[in-house]
Amino acid sequence: MRKLGIVLVLILGLIATSCSREEMITPTLEVSMPDLGLANETDWTLANQILGYVNNFRTDMGLEPLIMETTTSTALAVSHSKYMIEQNKISHDNFSERATILGNEGAQAVGENVAFGFNDAEEVVNAWINSPSHRDTLEGNYTHVGIGIQEDKFNGLVKYITFLTTRK
Repeated sequence: MRKLGIVLVLILGLIATSCSREEMITPTLEVSMPDLGLANETDWTLANQILGYVNNFRTDMGLEPLIMETTTSTALAVSHSKYMIEQNKISHDNFSERATILGNEGAQAVGENVAFGFNDAEEVVNAWINSPSHRDTLEGNYTHVGIGIQEDKFNGLVKYITFLTTRK
C-alpha cells in the first residue's frame, strides 16, 4: 500500500509540474531589473533543501554542483512564482524577459523548471528527475541557480516553485 501511495504522489507530482524551458542568450533587449529585495522572500529552507537534492543528483551523474545565486536569479524566480500565483496557473510566461535580464548580467544560457503543489524538496526533485524535460534542465551545462518559492495563502498554502538555472 505504501508503494502505491508513493507512485501516486510521483504521478500527481508530474502532473503538478510544468515543462522546462531552456534558451541560449543573446542579450540585446532592454528589460527592467526586478526588485532584488524579492530574493529575501523565498523560502530559503526549502530552496536549500532542493539545491541539496539537485546537487546530489548532479554529483551522482558526474556533473558539477550548482551554486546558489542569491540576488538576481532568485529575485526573478520569486517574481515568477508570485506571478504564477496571481495567474492561478503554472507557466513559463515571460521566460524570455528573465533570460534577457540574466544574459545582460553575463549568463550564456538559462534554463527553468517550475512546479507547484510540493512541500517536500525530495518529492519535487524526484518528480523533475522522472520527467525527461525537467531532467534535462537538472543535467544541463549550468553553473548557478536561483530558486523562488512562494506560498499561495489563498488556495490552501500550495507552494509554487521556480528553479532558474544559468551558465556563466
